[in-house]
Amino acid sequence: MGLRIIPHSLTDGAVLTSTPAPVAGLGADNLKLSDRGLVYRVLGDAVDLHADLPAAARVGGILIHRHSLSTAATWRVRIYSDVGLTGALQYDSGFVQAVPAKSLGDLDWGVDPLGAAIGQVDYSYLVIEPRDVVARSIRIEVSDPGTSLIQIGRLFVGPVIRPQFGFAWGLSLAWERETKRTRTAAGGLRVEASAPWRKLKLDLEWITDTGRTAFAELLRDTGSGGEIWLSARTGDGGQLEADNAILGVLTTDQPLVRQPGQRYTHTIEIEEA
Repeated sequence: MGLRIIPHSLTDGAVLTSTPAPVAGLGADNLKLSDRGLVYRVLGDAVDLHADLPAAARVGGILIHRHSLSTAATWRVRIYSDVGLTGALQYDSGFVQAVPAKSLGDLDWGVDPLGAAIGQVDYSYLVIEPRDVVARSIRIEVSDPGTSLIQIGRLFVGPVIRPQFGFAWGLSLAWERETKRTRTAAGGLRVEASAPWRKLKLDLEWITDTGRTAFAELLRDTGSGGEIWLSARTGDGGQLEADNAILGVLTTDQPLVRQPGQRYTHTIEIEEA
């Protein structure tokens, strides 16, 4: 499948409700902001989250980000054509593993069983293929047997940009930290390092006339500092796909450049939120 992008979140303007009720002060509206100090939290090992969108819209990608789910967790997404989870059922993922499984090459043979999930991954996403569906309400069920609480930092749901051609060679992926190094009076080295975050850069060299519109809207409506979700290796599975899937902000306003052969080029630089 390759590169997939959610250019904005429709649920930021949605009415969100939760069963069971969230912990006081940690309600579902916290899912509308990418702030590491804000979370949505419920007590127990299962949650049923509903979203009524303000208007009918196309949905192709669903992401829950910065969650507390274990490798045993599963989730299910259903999308409906009318408010209140009514109307036609447009999409049903069924219950699937919330934390992605390791690929065969990722497995520690003799230690990991087949199908073992990737550790230390705090985001889960689904991409609807081959095209978006029209939605007015969304139901997300999460189950994490044996846990005492479920916590999610961000819900990001929206249409998906599916470029006809992939990115060029030279994708850049880095983990960065704010690190402070000081010396003690005795000459010892003291290091204070923040939690790491990722930065990704890729070049698109074959944006068609048809695809140009989606990227022009991305530049106009989101732009530098705007939040998007991007998966550069959708469908590859394992740690490779997980590492290259980022919810973050565009760090620069790169132009769409017209090239010979009825194509455009564009560079995307994103920093993890």
